[in-house]
Amino acid sequence: MDYKLKKENYDFWVKRLKKNIPEQVCTNDVAFDVIEDLQILNRLNNEASILEIGCGTGILYEKISKKFNIKEYLGIDFVQELIDVCTSKISNTNHKFLQLDMTEVSDKDITNKFDFIFSKRAIQNVLDEKAQLSTIDNFGSFLKNDGLMILVESSKTAQNRLNNERIKYNLHEIIPPVINLFFNDDNIKNYKFKNVKLVEIVPFASDFYYITRLIYARYAKEYLNEKTIYDHPLEKIAISMADRMSTKDYSQIQTYIFKKN
Repeated sequence: MDYKLKKENYDFWVKRLKKNIPEQVCTNDVAFDVIEDLQILNRLNNEASILEIGCGTGILYEKISKKFNIKEYLGIDFVQELIDVCTSKISNTNHKFLQLDMTEVSDKDITNKFDFIFSKRAIQNVLDEKAQLSTIDNFGSFLKNDGLMILVESSKTAQNRLNNERIKYNLHEIIPPVINLFFNDDNIKNYKFKNVKLVEIVPFASDFYYITRLIYARYAKEYLNEKTIYDHPLEKIAISMADRMSTKDYSQIQTYIFKKN
C-alpha cells in the first residue's frame, strides 16, 4: 500500500543502520527502550508463537529468545537491510525473519496463527491513519482466538496534552519525526475493527514524560541554560519511576492491548 514518504521512510532506516550502533538504530534513548521492552516481555510466556511487526535489528528478539522457550517466532520488517541483521541472530530453526510491508501482508505471506503479535514504534511509521487502522485489523486475522496483540506506539493525543503543559512555561512544542504519524487515541477507540477489539490503553510512560519533558525541560532552560541530554540524572530518575503511573495524561508512548474479536 502506498503512503506518504514511503521510500523516504525506507531510506531513513538504512541510514540509521549504517550510522548507529545496533542499540541506537531504532531509538536514541536506549535506557527508556528497555522500559518499552518490558511492556512486551512481561506479557509473554513459554511455548508461545510470536509475530513481531517491525523487528528492527532484532534486539528484542534476542531478549525474548534468552528469557523464553519460544515455539515459533516470525519477525517482519519493511527494510531488507534490517532483516539481514536479524537473520544472522536466529537461534532456532522455528524462528525466521521476512522482508514484508506491514500494510500489504496477506495469508499468502503468513499462514499460521499466533499467540502474541506485537510492535514497538513500528505502525506509527505508516503515514496514513486509515492504513494504520486497517493494518492493525489485518494483523488481527493472524491472532489465535485466545491471543494478544500488544502495540507499543506513540500517542498524538498524549503528546498534545504534554505540549499544552509545555506551552505554559514557554517550552517549545514537541514535534513528531517527519516519518512518524502518532496514534489518535479517540480514533483508535472508536474504530470498528473486524478482527480485534481494543481492551486497554496503558499510559505506562506518563511519569517518565512528565519528568523529562516538563520538569527536566524547565530545569534545563530556566536554571541550567542548556539543552536536555539523555543521560542527565533527572532522566535516570524518570527511568526508575517509569512504572509508577502517578500521572496518566502524558504518556507519549503507550501500550495498546487488543484481543481477538
